[in-house]
Amino acid sequence: MYQDLYEYLILNRQLNLPGIGTFLIERKPAETDISHRQINSPAYTITLQPDNSTPAKRFFYWLADKLNIHYHEAIVRFNSFVFDLRSQVLSGSKVTWANMGTLTRGMTGEIRFDGGIKDFSFDPPVSAARIIREKAVHTVRVGEQEKTSVEMTEWLNPEEKARSYWWAPSLIVAILLAIIIGLYFSQEGASVSSAGNQQTITPQKASGVYTILQ
Repeated sequence: MYQDLYEYLILNRQLNLPGIGTFLIERKPAETDISHRQINSPAYTITLQPDNSTPAKRFFYWLADKLNIHYHEAIVRFNSFVFDLRSQVLSGSKVTWANMGTLTRGMTGEIRFDGGIKDFSFDPPVSAARIIREKAVHTVRVGEQEKTSVEMTEWLNPEEKARSYWWAPSLIVAILLAIIIGLYFSQEGASVSSAGNQQTITPQKASGVYTILQ
């Protein structure tokens, strides 16, 4: 019956043996090994939790079908197996259960279990080399709308429009003119006459255009 119960444990991850405890298959999630650039597959360990739980009815139906016997006979055989196993361990015998582990008696009379499966992985590690895809486009859900990653990037980081400096030359000319005018008035004074033409104009005497005859 050892092999049959081991098979049940593998299928259901839990096996209750009254008076001995509950065997469990604990799963350790996959983890990333950065140093080796790989992902380790999930690992499994068989443990024994001390309690006095009894199996559910579906277990006995499964066992009866497995052994091809009646339901009630399956209960009797199971209880007899558990009683004999417990008696062997408590009497000081070391019981080795193939594929499961070893059962022994502790110093205080408790049943101790040394699992034969510890951090066992069914699959080999998977390479986890980092792949960088430039300009990869994927869909992002924003509220009730779906936008691409490119649209979201443009929305979050708007490009600044190129500034036009067409007015710069005119501004420079205006500043130069203002400086020249300022220098001129600082030298000539800020009067009305200083803004006019300072050259003296002398009218010329007109020559006669006719002769009087006497």
